[in-house]
Amino acid sequence: MNLKKKVLAVLLMAVMALSLSACGEKSSAPAEDSGQSSEDQTAEADVSEAVDNVASEAEKDSGEGYKVAFICKSFSDTFCLSVKEEFEKAAADYADLFTVDYFDSENTAATQNDQIETCTAAGYDAIVFQQVDAEAPVEVVKAALDKGVYVVVTTGHIEDDGASWYVDADPYQQGEIVVDYAIENGYCDDAKIAVLSGPIGNFHSDNRVAAFKDAIAEKSDAELVATEVAEWSKDTAMTVTQNWLVAYPDLKVILAANDDMGMGAVEAIEMAGMQDQIKVFAIDGTEAGIEAVAEGRLGATVKQDEKGYAVESIKIAADLLQGKEAESLNIDSSLITSDNAGDYQ
Repeated sequence: MNLKKKVLAVLLMAVMALSLSACGEKSSAPAEDSGQSSEDQTAEADVSEAVDNVASEAEKDSGEGYKVAFICKSFSDTFCLSVKEEFEKAAADYADLFTVDYFDSENTAATQNDQIETCTAAGYDAIVFQQVDAEAPVEVVKAALDKGVYVVVTTGHIEDDGASWYVDADPYQQGEIVVDYAIENGYCDDAKIAVLSGPIGNFHSDNRVAAFKDAIAEKSDAELVATEVAEWSKDTAMTVTQNWLVAYPDLKVILAANDDMGMGAVEAIEMAGMQDQIKVFAIDGTEAGIEAVAEGRLGATVKQDEKGYAVESIKIAADLLQGKEAESLNIDSSLITSDNAGDYQ
C-alpha cells in the first residue's frame, strides 16, 4: 500500500473513531461549552500518532529515511581515513536512499564495540565499519544483526562465520608481493632485516608480517634481527627505527606492515643520513607512500583500493536496504614501484 492510501485509511479510521466518540457522549454537557471533551482530545492524539507512524512506515517502504553509520577504525590512520573520504563521495549517489553519520573508533576495539551498540540502539538501519580487531566485535555485531541492522565490514572482515558482509583483500598476498619484490631485486642479499608490525592479533598485520617472515626464512643469507609493534603509527615507527639504527648499525631492509609506519622509518633513516644503506618497503599505497616511491625514498608499496573498499561496501549496504541480495567479496591489490608509481599519482 502506498503512502497516500495508508494516510487515507488512517484518516477514515479517525473519522469513524471521532463519530463513535460523539455518538457515545452523554448529552448532559452544558450547551454553552464549546470545548473538546477529554475523550475527543484522546482520540485526536491517537489519530495523530497513528498518522505519524504510518508516514514513517511508508517512508521506510519507499526507501527514504534510512540511516547508515560509517565507523572508521581511526581518523589518524591515513589509509582508513582515505577509505572514509571515498565513502563520503560515494554516499552522494545514494542521498535519496539514506543519510550517513561518521564515527572514529580511535583504533580502540572497546570504543568501536560501544559505537556499534550505540548505533544499533539508536535505530540505524545499516552499519559499515573498519574493524579494529577481528574477534572483539563479533558479539555486538551479531546482536545488531538480530535486531535487523545490516552490518558490512570494509577493509577487512570479522570472525563471525559469515554472519555479516565484508569487502576485504588478502593481507598475506599483500605482504608476499612486496617482500618478493625486495628479494628479487637484491635488496635482501646478505642482509639484516627488521619488521614493523601493526597491533598483535590484527588480522591484516599478522598476515602481512607472516608473509614477510616466511619469505625471509627461505633466504639463507637474510637475517631477521627485530620485529616490533608500532601500532600502525608513523611517530611510533620513527622512534622504533631510531632505536634500531643504534642497535643494528648494519641494518639493510625494513619491512613495514603499512605506509604510515614505513614513512616513519624513512624519515628516521633520512634524519640519520643512512638512506643509501637502508631501504624500506611497505603496504597500503597511500598518497604519501606512492609519492615516496616515485621519489625513490620508499622502495615499494602495495596499493590497496580505497575507492573499491568504499564503493563496494556502500553498494552492499544499499542493496540490502532495498531488499536485494548481496555477497561479500575480496578485491585485488597491486605492487607499486618506481616504474609504475606515476600511473597511480
